[in-house]
Amino acid sequence: MKPTIEQLHTSPNYELIESFHIDEMGKFLMRELGMKQPENSPKKSKLTLNRIIFLLIFAGIGGAVGWSIGKFIPKSEGGFTVLTSQFGLAFLAFFVVLLPIHEGIHAVVFKALRAKKVGFGWSTKSMIVYAYAQKFVMTLRENSWVAAMPFIVITISLVILWYLFPQWQLFWGTSLFLHTSACIGDFILIQYYLKNKNYLIYTYDDIEGEKRSYFFKEVRQ
Repeated sequence: MKPTIEQLHTSPNYELIESFHIDEMGKFLMRELGMKQPENSPKKSKLTLNRIIFLLIFAGIGGAVGWSIGKFIPKSEGGFTVLTSQFGLAFLAFFVVLLPIHEGIHAVVFKALRAKKVGFGWSTKSMIVYAYAQKFVMTLRENSWVAAMPFIVITISLVILWYLFPQWQLFWGTSLFLHTSACIGDFILIQYYLKNKNYLIYTYDDIEGEKRSYFFKEVRQ
């Protein structure tokens, strides 16, 4: 059984290892990516070879899939004939269609994990939009599934659509590239779980109150 929020904060069985304001989410992601932090930053993280390889593998999936499809799916006349139109439409579709669907998938996974209240928000300082489960305690492993599902679902969907409508190749390829690039924050959260997989870590968000995220490690007695 998962601990309650009160137990996480008061029980000696749990140790707070991470807490940041939603506007500091960008700094957290940069730190985990290994990018240089300000001198007053309490925690720093080196960009290790393993982290570089991990992120390159995920970031390269979209390009690899695109190359494979472009090689094996026959070209077709018709559909959009002006490449610039496909390219521009892909950018528009990313913000109007893909981004809302992406966050909606996060919300669906939260609900599947039995979160009672799910919401959406944005941070101009961190330059992110996000879905959250208000005061819902979950394990870091569950959190990694929340992070991974939009990439999995949308990538598969775009590949199928690319196969069905090959005449829109640039549109699907650009959409795949844009969405894969936008998933970098999710990839970093998955990497954060893998880095700490030997520990039992719980996390929850209090976005509507303190606007903070918390991570607690179970203390082994």
